[in-house]
Amino acid sequence: MSGPVLAIEGVTQRFGGLVAVRNVTLALPRGEITGLIGPNGAGKTTLFNAVSGFFRPTEGRILFEGRDVTGMAPHALARLGLVRTFQGARVFPKLTVAEGLRTAGHLPGGSRTARQPVIRDVMSELGLTRYAHELAGSLPSGIMRVLGIAMAIQTGATMLLLDEPAAGLSAEELVNLQRIIRAVHAAGVSVWVIEHNLHFLMGLVSRAVVLDAGAVIADGTPAEVTRDPGVIEAYLGAPTDAVA
Repeated sequence: MSGPVLAIEGVTQRFGGLVAVRNVTLALPRGEITGLIGPNGAGKTTLFNAVSGFFRPTEGRILFEGRDVTGMAPHALARLGLVRTFQGARVFPKLTVAEGLRTAGHLPGGSRTARQPVIRDVMSELGLTRYAHELAGSLPSGIMRVLGIAMAIQTGATMLLLDEPAAGLSAEELVNLQRIIRAVHAAGVSVWVIEHNLHFLMGLVSRAVVLDAGAVIADGTPAEVTRDPGVIEAYLGAPTDAVA
């Protein structure tokens, strides 16, 4: 299918008198890893919530694979292949890794489809095989984060929205997480990532979008956005070579 995998057209999100997202228009090409950055309160997670069906935009529309999905429920979006993760890993703590992946494949919106990889392949590709019979709740934080991504894949995702996947991870876990996201991307999944760890993100993405006060203030390659004067003023607050 030609055209962007995700198109956001004039989306605004208001909560009473507060405007959290302001007239955002973006087109995300298929098969790309895109970053979304901005200061705290910029509207990043709110935009993700609007795109993934947790909020209905006050204005504008959202198209996924060319289809208007504005306001569609999260489970319905998951059936179409648009899946998001959250800042804290959401797993089934009392199930084993293999059981959790099996369950994810049968959640509402995650019923078995031709898009879904076999569980053993997911575990092998993402380095989870050794943990197959361990309870998810007992896993190290970095592995739990990987399991959350694996569960999203098991629903049959063709586009994955990751909300701060690197938060709280060690240097070793960050390297592994970069490898995992690249493997997911190589398998044909488009990825959009919110992240505050710029060193982690800029080594991963081909494009970065910057929000400030709910509006897009920059959109380009990592090198372009980290040298943009507006980005430096609004978010980085440091010489560009500190994050390049």
